Amino acid sequence: MRFDCIEKRFAHAFGAYSGVVVRHPFPFFIIPILITAGLSTGLLRHEQAFMKDELELYTPTDAQARKELSQLDHLFHINDSDPFYATRRYDIRRAGYIIVTNQEEDGDILNPLVMHSAMQLWSIVQSLTVEDEDDRRINYPSICVKFPIPPEFSKALHSLFAPNMTTPEEICVSNPLVEIFKLLLVSDRSFLNRSIDEMTLSQISDAIQFDSGGMTHLLGGVTLDDDKRIAGAKAMLLPYALRHSSDDEDWVAEKWEVRLADFLLQYDSPIIRASWWTYETLAAESARDRLQLIHMLLPCFVCVSIFTIACCCVFSWRRSRPWLAIGGVISAAMAIASAVGILLLAGYGMTSVAYSMPFIVFSVGVDNVFILLSAWRSTSSTETLEHRMKETFADAAVSITVTSLTDLISFGVGCATPFPSVQMFCAYAVAAVIFTYIYQLTFFAAVMVYTNRREINNRHCIFFHKLKKDTLPEKIAAQGDRSFEKNTILAQFFRTTYSDFLLNPLVRIVILVTFCVYLGVASYGCTKVKLGLEPNDLLPENSYGKRTLMMAEKYFSDYGSSLHVWMYNLSEVDVAPRKIWNVLEKEVELYEHTEFTASSDSWLRTFLAFVKQAGLLITPENFVYILKNVFLSQPQFAKYNRDVVLTEDGEHLEASRIPVQLRHVGSANQSRAMRFVTYSSLSMKLRKPN
Repeated sequence: MRFDCIEKRFAHAFGAYSGVVVRHPFPFFIIPILITAGLSTGLLRHEQAFMKDELELYTPTDAQARKELSQLDHLFHINDSDPFYATRRYDIRRAGYIIVTNQEEDGDILNPLVMHSAMQLWSIVQSLTVEDEDDRRINYPSICVKFPIPPEFSKALHSLFAPNMTTPEEICVSNPLVEIFKLLLVSDRSFLNRSIDEMTLSQISDAIQFDSGGMTHLLGGVTLDDDKRIAGAKAMLLPYALRHSSDDEDWVAEKWEVRLADFLLQYDSPIIRASWWTYETLAAESARDRLQLIHMLLPCFVCVSIFTIACCCVFSWRRSRPWLAIGGVISAAMAIASAVGILLLAGYGMTSVAYSMPFIVFSVGVDNVFILLSAWRSTSSTETLEHRMKETFADAAVSITVTSLTDLISFGVGCATPFPSVQMFCAYAVAAVIFTYIYQLTFFAAVMVYTNRREINNRHCIFFHKLKKDTLPEKIAAQGDRSFEKNTILAQFFRTTYSDFLLNPLVRIVILVTFCVYLGVASYGCTKVKLGLEPNDLLPENSYGKRTLMMAEKYFSDYGSSLHVWMYNLSEVDVAPRKIWNVLEKEVELYEHTEFTASSDSWLRTFLAFVKQAGLLITPENFVYILKNVFLSQPQFAKYNRDVVLTEDGEHLEASRIPVQLRHVGSANQSRAMRFVTYSSLSMKLRKPN
């Protein structure tokens, strides 16, 4: 029983189609050109359609992290106008940092010379300006996110650091930390008659800025003496945060971050080295890749054209087909331009990853040129043009259809992935494969007809003038010997030398054994594939961002960002006879002091300590009242206001959030740390019962 009936029907259909192209080639030649010209107008908006490479593009749309972040924002939303507390921040937009190290590798930064250079650098950074839409000069203090200064430090800081203060009550993120570093480390390493040990630095930072994070977390590579006093440090972190709640503010903040990066790229000091990461780093560095890909398109087109021309030429002015080769390359280029243009006209966005699509589709399109050329060379030179084209398309068009269909399915499956960046890439690839297939059956088929007419009419392959006689030996030309087409150097090699080599019994055994070994090694390699995507993987090899991430992991991985543990639907949960504060405390304890976490900055513990100190008695009935009207009304506990959500009537606790300090989390174990937290058998949230 034969199963090639479908293939035969397709072959017959393509053979009949080729007859139409042979008789009327001009429409098939000109219409694709006009379509390409029209659709290519969409390329004019590729700058507007370009989407910056942000981590959201590489996060699955159905990821649990997206849902949890949305819920966290809904329950504990933070505005730019809210007081800045680093451990309460979950929005990394328009925030970044500068890592200052000694010019000498792993040199100490806690010396007056290095600290003086660091303070000078920060002063310059604060003074960097950009222009807003009204041509006003905007510097960092004008657009920074502010945090409140506790009353006991307000007067002292205002008198000491008046030039850096916007108001006596508020100051820009990280400014007082830098100034306190300057006071502590450049002078006699004491402040308010306190020693510089970890406890004192943490207390100062509690009063000044990064609440539970502590000033010690802004020092990297810290070494302690026998008394656990800071004996040295190898890096210092200078964080910043910019307002971005409105489009205008976000636009100015973006300009300032670009200005900061441009300045630091040119910054040079004989004493310190600066590494930095801004919110724009990933997008800006990926944009360099995009520009590089764009600049590589023309050289790629030229190289492929030269290679294709070389493969289509033989030692005959009549039988060489340089214009056919160029037509094949142009056909692929037209398909890419049409595909990108139509999607841009349809309003699709484009990422830097999508800019690599032309190189892949370009090779696929040119491959099909050789399939058609090989099929043409297999036909008898004594037959008519129409008959030879019919045989060519009956043979090659089926192969092209199958390969195009497999490419289409592969990229089509990619469109169904939950990664936005992959979806965009595959969408452009699908459109390009479709246009490539159409143009090869129309435009390139017409080029083949014109090329073969020239050959049959005995015209020059480049200049098209009539040749006096073919350059082939008269005997071969008279016999119409097809061996001329089959006896190219490569054809002879594979038909004789290589095939004889493969038929050797010993060679076959060696090939089978080698292939089995290869499968074994490949299978083992598959088990070692590292899942996940790090920001470092998205950056060019020579990016400054790679060095910054390396420095951050080297010096600051001991204490990283905060893990937000929150419980919601608390008003719906009946915890009797237990007390709600005991239940919340037990939940938080489950995530403290683990392999990847340290202590938490718990509002509940602070509240219970406050109640105990005040001599108050809390009961389930007055718990919320004391929490809302006594505890949270105190200025020193203002940061906890965003950790507690009450019901609309203010009578019950609805949600609670506790930031837990992460530690020892780097690129090598980030995935394991995530699984440790996510798949723990212990519940992170109290959910509404069924």
